Amino acid sequence: MRHSLISAVAATVLALPAHAETRVRLGLDWGYLPYHAPIALGVDKGYFKDEGIDLFMEPGRGSASTAIMLGEGNYDIAHINTSNAAVAISKGVPIRTVAVYQTRTAASFIGIKGKVKLDSVEAIKGYRIGSTPGGSDQLSLRIFRAVNKLGEMDLDVVSLDANAKQAGLMSGNVQVISGDGFAYGAIIRGTGQEAEIFSLADAGVPLMGFGYSVNTKFLESSPETITAFLRAVKRSWQDAVADPDGTCEKGRAKLELTHKQDACVDYLKGLMAISDDPALAGWGARTEAEWSALISTLAEVGEIQSPGDLATYYTNALLPN
Repeated sequence: MRHSLISAVAATVLALPAHAETRVRLGLDWGYLPYHAPIALGVDKGYFKDEGIDLFMEPGRGSASTAIMLGEGNYDIAHINTSNAAVAISKGVPIRTVAVYQTRTAASFIGIKGKVKLDSVEAIKGYRIGSTPGGSDQLSLRIFRAVNKLGEMDLDVVSLDANAKQAGLMSGNVQVISGDGFAYGAIIRGTGQEAEIFSLADAGVPLMGFGYSVNTKFLESSPETITAFLRAVKRSWQDAVADPDGTCEKGRAKLELTHKQDACVDYLKGLMAISDDPALAGWGARTEAEWSALISTLAEVGEIQSPGDLATYYTNALLPN
């Protein structure tokens, strides 16, 4: 029997059929975006059902908010930015990261080529920057300032909702926006223009990207379900890598993505370039050295007050082979 995603208009959620064995509540970092499309593809192909999982997926309003909701038990698992997860854990939020598939942060300053030149930290100072408060965007910007010894007044930052940043850039109300380079680069190229991108990773910001964190009670009670979930995610991403076009078609239909097909494919390919190969056994695993660098940086810039034991932040033990 072919199962399809069921849209609940009031909550804007995704669900599998009610007779699946184990209900898993997945919280997302934001509203539906192309990097959520592989999950929709995996649901449609029955990969989560094969693992005995009844998946309930709900959009969020920023990684920081989703991390708190995860700790409060509103979700079992969450797709969130790793830095936001680490900050939440340091404050006692009961969550732990179980997979990080983006090997480096995608956080960037993005403008339109020919209108701006983003080739140095000094160059960034000369532009009006649209940035979204409340999630990974804001955290990355704070770390960029601290690492590069910039004061609050050194950057001209305007708070914009995520949905308003693109319009602000295109209208010229801001010359630069902060966010994921692969995402906004794809949007700009979709308008027939070229993107000018300055990666924060190239400016001394040693952050990892997105991954999956879990509520610690769920971790203690259902470790096998977490591994099953990650196995289905890994399988879904393998299909996405093999067929970005088909994945975007499925995501645009099931999640009602606003991205045009070409922009969605461009977005996914840009993400894949900074992500683990899902066909490899080491998918999702980050080293102690990587975690140590992240936590140390967050502590140095004042985002984490008492770092504590690295083991409280992450585990690789639940990753699928």
